[in-house]
Amino acid sequence: MDRFKSILVATSPGHLDPLTLRAAVELANTNDALLTIMDVVAPLPAWRRTLNVEGRVIDIQAELLHHREQRLRHLIKNTRGGPDVKVVETVGEPFIEVIRRVLVEGHDLVMVGEPVAERPDEPHLTSGVMHLLRKCPVPVWVMRSGRSGTGSVLALVDPDPDDPVRDGLNDLIMELATSLSHRHGWELHLGHAWTLEGEATLRSSPYVGLPGEIVDVMVRDTKAIRLGQLDVLAIRHVTEPERSIHMVAGAPGVVLPRLADRLDVDLVVMGTVGRTGLRGLIMGNTAETILRSVRCSVLAVKPEGFVTPVMPARRSHRTSKEPT
Repeated sequence: MDRFKSILVATSPGHLDPLTLRAAVELANTNDALLTIMDVVAPLPAWRRTLNVEGRVIDIQAELLHHREQRLRHLIKNTRGGPDVKVVETVGEPFIEVIRRVLVEGHDLVMVGEPVAERPDEPHLTSGVMHLLRKCPVPVWVMRSGRSGTGSVLALVDPDPDDPVRDGLNDLIMELATSLSHRHGWELHLGHAWTLEGEATLRSSPYVGLPGEIVDVMVRDTKAIRLGQLDVLAIRHVTEPERSIHMVAGAPGVVLPRLADRLDVDLVVMGTVGRTGLRGLIMGNTAETILRSVRCSVLAVKPEGFVTPVMPARRSHRTSKEPT
């Protein structure tokens, strides 16, 4: 985790709670990293931005920014042991302004807080956080408040020796997951979903006509190959006693969230891009399904070379530093 040297905590999208702030402060202290708290306020309609009271013009937008900054300062002050914290207040679309800040200032991690959904049918992530996960070029850590797991981390990987970019993403996932497990004393799990592509067709189509025994052999061979690839990836990062491998059969968007629930993990580390090589490609459908389904915290990363569709913009921000 020492790779993170400039951490940006976004109060919006998402929200800032003491758990998220404490985690960010701890990470910044451990890594000797810079820590910035950024709050983005939606712009007021033009007719509401100022108020004329007996000849005195009050800037409502500026007063709102000042009020929110004071609330942030109060929360930071109550978080003990923090480093110098930079506070940024600005106006705009939250996820866009956060990404622009990343592009201009070179932050290497974004942290946001999200509460756990109270009912299973509720969306597990707000639309603003989903936009951030889709488009932010650096890792995004979504912290879940009000939830305690078993003290474990689940790395979701998909080894592919024929795709060096995807395999590089798997290495990054493993690097982060192993570092977190060592630092917090968490148990490390590796999760991988596999299927024999077209198995149902091979078994049922009158045009293929393969005996069931042959398809069974193909299924076993596919599982063995995938397990071998997973072992090669795991050996590059951890020794056997330090991790548990979980091979689950089925569609990844269905079986991997179930695996995270069954293991009751604190954190899932995963990639968010299904294919590579296209500028502005946002997120694979499988990754989005998993992100919307898991109920624990998530650290989401993208492969090297990912290009965000959000363009940087020159604009002024209200910035201040909170002394230790």
